[in-house]
Amino acid sequence: MYNNQRRVLVLFVDNSSGVLSRITLLFSQKGFNIETITCSVTCVPSISRMTIVTEGDDSHISQIIKHTSKLIEVHSVHLIDHSNSIIRDLLLVKIEINDGNKRKACNITNAHNGLILDIGKKSMTVEITASSSVIDGYLHALKDFNILELSRTGVTSIQLGDDTPNMNITNKFEY
Repeated sequence: MYNNQRRVLVLFVDNSSGVLSRITLLFSQKGFNIETITCSVTCVPSISRMTIVTEGDDSHISQIIKHTSKLIEVHSVHLIDHSNSIIRDLLLVKIEINDGNKRKACNITNAHNGLILDIGKKSMTVEITASSSVIDGYLHALKDFNILELSRTGVTSIQLGDDTPNMNITNKFEY
């Protein structure tokens, strides 16, 4: 049965130039679309944590995990368990407002647990850190507003509880 699902992968990779390019090239060559990608250094400065959101069934995801794991710069690959993780996206948005719709914009923002960072005479800047579905709902609720500027980070995640994914920081060519 072909059951495409949105999947979140976490890769621990070398923090060096060209790694992102090689990983995105691999995804492209294998026919996988990357919906979002975030990458930042970990507590180990030589290692970056890359969070990739893609879509596929179990066999396709297993294939991409197998292929990315073979890259020299990749230390480990983990499929995130949605039921045991915090998965968040960050939205910064500037909304056009006026005296007639300012209160409505504030109410919509408050209903989505948004943080109003700035209110000018003609615009309001908002931050929301939430699940992608909450952010999508917020943007849908703003359908009657003119969005002047929008920036979204893409997904990042962390496991709940005491378990943490192993970075597996070893030289892959040790004998």
